[in-house]
Amino acid sequence: MIIFVRNLFKRVMRKIIYTIFVLMCTLVVRAQYAVSHVKSVRTPVMVVNDNWLAPAVIELGGNDVIHFSFDEMSHVYHRYVCRITHHNADGEKSDLSEIDYLDGFNEFVVDDWENSHNTTQLYTHYAFDLPNEDVAFKVSGNYRVEVFDDEDDSDFPVLTYSFSVVEPMADIQASVSGDTDRSYNEGEQQLSFKVNFARCNISSPANELIPVVYKNRRCDDSVMAVQPTYITGNEAEYIHNKSLIFEAGNEYRRFELTDPDSPGMNVEDVIFHDSAYHALLYVDKPRVSYSNFIDENGRFYVNTLEGYGTPIEADYINVHFAIEMPYRSGGDYYISGDFCGNGYAEGYRLLYDANEGYYYTSHLLKTGVYNYQYVWLPYGAEEASVEFTEGNFYNTENEYLIYMYYREFGARYDRLVGFLVVNN
Repeated sequence: MIIFVRNLFKRVMRKIIYTIFVLMCTLVVRAQYAVSHVKSVRTPVMVVNDNWLAPAVIELGGNDVIHFSFDEMSHVYHRYVCRITHHNADGEKSDLSEIDYLDGFNEFVVDDWENSHNTTQLYTHYAFDLPNEDVAFKVSGNYRVEVFDDEDDSDFPVLTYSFSVVEPMADIQASVSGDTDRSYNEGEQQLSFKVNFARCNISSPANELIPVVYKNRRCDDSVMAVQPTYITGNEAEYIHNKSLIFEAGNEYRRFELTDPDSPGMNVEDVIFHDSAYHALLYVDKPRVSYSNFIDENGRFYVNTLEGYGTPIEADYINVHFAIEMPYRSGGDYYISGDFCGNGYAEGYRLLYDANEGYYYTSHLLKTGVYNYQYVWLPYGAEEASVEFTEGNFYNTENEYLIYMYYREFGARYDRLVGFLVVNN
């Protein structure tokens, strides 16, 4: 009876967590993310063509490959099954059936797995590639891979990946400037771009083109469906649009921890306590000036002293974050970066220690190099701000992703016909 109640509780909690996640995805557009929904599954990663910095976008019919991986925190084998769905620009499922968007079988088992080696935290590393000899994509657009534990009778996935497939038919040119329509070289940046759609059969660009923009792949720092300022022939220009003004922010903070015995950048100490390693980062402080530091715009990669490419030898360490600043009411502080899905789940909310005068949190992370930042999310808001923690400086180097979707009249899905990465 006790075991039954515990299992029922786990299923209910997973349903609640997944429902909250789906709700968050409908509130903000998310073309790219990798998020676990259970504590036992960690470090979901997508890598395109062995380039850990590249966004999760591949070309339709090309030779690009996305490598997916994740860890289950035990040496007990789990039979994981993947299901692929097609989605529109706004994140909603398209009206296409599986045979319309997939060549091959939709459900497939993750059969590439390997136990960790010489680690204090036991885990099994699972991996798969897409496309592969059994599954290929027929159309462009957004795709989502949900991974299910086949031994669990729950209808909810343990993790979710989202990526995009592009058919490059529209050419995009873009620029970023600190001279915006609201300020001059202060704390903002404005994106301007134009798209040439001559190779698309577009009769009404204002209605058929759907641009979506992300800054540093943050789900909340995004803009969708802005209207073109000018349309001339086969070109649409998006300039002097205040919707394309973003917080400039600051360069990401960074820590390096490739071995428990060799604390790296921004790591004050590593201790072994209660059968686990704990890494204590130096206590951060709010930034009052621009940090002239080269970052990776929120990315992370798993690494060891032996170098990248040893996913089963990298250990897990409890990493403790703290930022010294007074308590603020009316919202919450969160830690942000790729390692937490660039979202604001409850697990990444910071707690406040009134005695010490700092906000803090801790997370079990795999050894490697991590970018992170602290953000403030007011209650009821959908967009977080770095104003109180990182500051805003016009000369910050940021990454902007521009997705150009095309929905012709009467079509059943949004095609992704253009994609561009621009750094200021």
